Amino acid sequence: MKIYLDILVITNICITLIFTLCLSKLTHIRIKRKDMILSSLIGGISSLLALLRPESSIEGLFLWILKLISIALIVMISLRPDDIEREIKYIFLYILANIIFGGICVLLWSTGSAKVIFVNTLTIYLDISLIKLIVATIVTYIILTLYEFLQRKSFDPNKKYRLLLRIDKLEYMLPAVADTGNSLTDAFTGKPVVIICCDELYYHFQLDREEIALRTGFHCIPYSTINGSGLINVTDKAYVEIIDNDKNKKDIDCAIGITVSNSKASRAVFSPSLII
Repeated sequence: MKIYLDILVITNICITLIFTLCLSKLTHIRIKRKDMILSSLIGGISSLLALLRPESSIEGLFLWILKLISIALIVMISLRPDDIEREIKYIFLYILANIIFGGICVLLWSTGSAKVIFVNTLTIYLDISLIKLIVATIVTYIILTLYEFLQRKSFDPNKKYRLLLRIDKLEYMLPAVADTGNSLTDAFTGKPVVIICCDELYYHFQLDREEIALRTGFHCIPYSTINGSGLINVTDKAYVEIIDNDKNKKDIDCAIGITVSNSKASRAVFSPSLII
């Protein structure tokens, strides 16, 4: 069969981009644009390994090791795990996404009239319609979301957390509470919202004055959590890091909503799915 190198590389660049975006959504880790581009290029270049035909089991094992190294690089560059446990978990998710996506593509390919398909060392070269590729991507994301849901069910509620917030040249550390009921999402950005209950921050940004809040990048959305309900001022112009009592840290991609604490102790309320 003929394999066109440009189609092989470009297809796997796009597939790598899709997988990293899926994992970014599931792990709630913000991926920088340059890291996303670099990891996608590695995915595309590593697809050339599929052209090498091993003549022995040793050569085949060597090719698989090279492919796993390329996957590890993709994960390290895009998701930047801060320990070996998270690195292994993200590699597992990436490989799982490859297997699911490849299996769905083969299934969809077998139901159509396309004649070209080639799969080797987690590399896919195929001739199926764009619609079927979109369907395969959606199904893959649904399955990975189900996996994340099962992981969330095993969440340990007894850990204590702190939240590090950097916004507008201000750095603030406060206690954090994991609340499975906090499913608040910012309708403008689509990001999950971490709720900050803090009088000091609320009045520092003058969020009681709507015209000033709008000028500083905040907007109002309705909310309801264990702390209360009503309207909350939200922005995604902040860096958020969650730290547990074992000193594990996680930089999460989210929006923050700031409201008053009504003279109670300041705290943050986040969904545990953000750190799983």
